[in-house]
Amino acid sequence: MLGRSMQIQAEQSHSALNGVTIMHYATELPLHGGKAPRWLFQRMVKLGNAICTVIIDEYGPGELVARLSDSNWFQALACAIGYDWHSSGTTTVTMGALKEALNSTGSIYIAGGKGKAGLKTPEEIKAGTDVLSIPGEDERFAECSRLAAKIDSSMIYDNIGIYHHSFIFSSDKKWSVVQQAMPREGNKAIRFQWFSGSVNASDITNEPHTSVSSELHVNSMDLTYSQNGWVKKASIEALKDYDKIVKKISYPERHGIVAKVDVGRRGLEVIKKAEELDPKDYRDLLLIKGVGRATIRSLAFVSSLIYGKELAYRDPVTFAYNVGGKDKIPFEINRKGYDELIETMNHIIDAARIEKGEKYKILKRLNSKFS
Repeated sequence: MLGRSMQIQAEQSHSALNGVTIMHYATELPLHGGKAPRWLFQRMVKLGNAICTVIIDEYGPGELVARLSDSNWFQALACAIGYDWHSSGTTTVTMGALKEALNSTGSIYIAGGKGKAGLKTPEEIKAGTDVLSIPGEDERFAECSRLAAKIDSSMIYDNIGIYHHSFIFSSDKKWSVVQQAMPREGNKAIRFQWFSGSVNASDITNEPHTSVSSELHVNSMDLTYSQNGWVKKASIEALKDYDKIVKKISYPERHGIVAKVDVGRRGLEVIKKAEELDPKDYRDLLLIKGVGRATIRSLAFVSSLIYGKELAYRDPVTFAYNVGGKDKIPFEINRKGYDELIETMNHIIDAARIEKGEKYKILKRLNSKFS
């Protein structure tokens, strides 16, 4: 056996490029047909923008870049803004919505995307460094982008092809990669996620991975493993000559959500709490025109995604109960309710910026009662 087993708990690796430590996640998602209807995508852009704005205001743009590199948090965000809870489109549609939402903020920029859009990553990175006023970073970012794509397509799993590549970076020079690949056989898409961290000037191809886990066994060889250095020197063709069992985070083929399987005990408790939230407790929210019980319930999920990250890491599927899902799982999206949530979030953001963050206490208080 060449290689090593990797656990779901993230342990920071020792490799880096140009002084940047790499963290990496891989997730398997079932392939589902169809695409997000325009009415839903437009709302995903608005709600995604509102959630990310609060995170940037509260924690800084680098924190958002870090969270987007975490597989479970990313999945929770996708569920919270209403896309299918576990399909391959979760990656491409969510990143497309965030790209449209964030590239004009001046704090975060997303380059690349699905298919031909991914080929434009280098030129979009250059445009983004100009927008964020971080000149001179474009060449380094472009190199990180190219190497991440090469490593995930050529060094970890033989027989796959990257078809979605997004490079996310912030005004404080943090970056992450979200990309997705398709095996030639089978019906699972594989999402890879990277995050740049601390200073360490070593080899980016030497053990850049963390948090990879599932029950599915795949025969492949990991050329990033330190003891496989001799293989790298011999020939990249060695990929086809050796097997390694690689564990990954994997979502099930079935489309429905199963309580106590996809959503754990803690997640079910949170859903129950959300249903029982009493609007009378939230005077400030009730003063906002149009805010009712359903909106307060959704705000509780949003506040947990922003402030109570533990639930997102443990039970991301729980957030599918925020506004519902594209395919009516766990329930059909109520467009009026979705618009009410977006309007309320934007009201809170505007008020918080005028009052220097004071109104965000509404969300924090909601999270404390929810968690």
